[in-house]
Amino acid sequence: MEERQFMVTRKIRVMTYEIDFAGIVSNQVYFRWLEDMRMDLLTRYMDLREMIKDGRLPVLAHSEIDYRRPLKLLDDVEGRIWVEELVGPKWALASEFVRDGEVVARARQWGVFIDTGTFRPIDAPEAFPQVLKR
Repeated sequence: MEERQFMVTRKIRVMTYEIDFAGIVSNQVYFRWLEDMRMDLLTRYMDLREMIKDGRLPVLAHSEIDYRRPLKLLDDVEGRIWVEELVGPKWALASEFVRDGEVVARARQWGVFIDTGTFRPIDAPEAFPQVLKR
């Protein structure tokens, strides 16, 4: 298995409000799950309140999801997210959603850390060592 630095997992159960008219998880739900997992990662490895105080925040610039298999009501899923790349202000996260040992969707997200006063890119906080390489 490839190296997955700063990996966080989350247990997910598909609920009635997450399925669409076809009876499968709506595409937009995956983006909410990604947001929840990104917050889990930040909570575990950084002090978000401290980042806000320091005027440095991560901003999402782009997301891609590859849907491989449909998820249905009451499916139990494990969401996984990890830091794939971190260079200066730029970051990339990789994620996957797994049901019964099978990857049913994969995602990648890219963004930058910004200075909240100027909205200009700023290096990542020192809590994430700048040693991640791809």
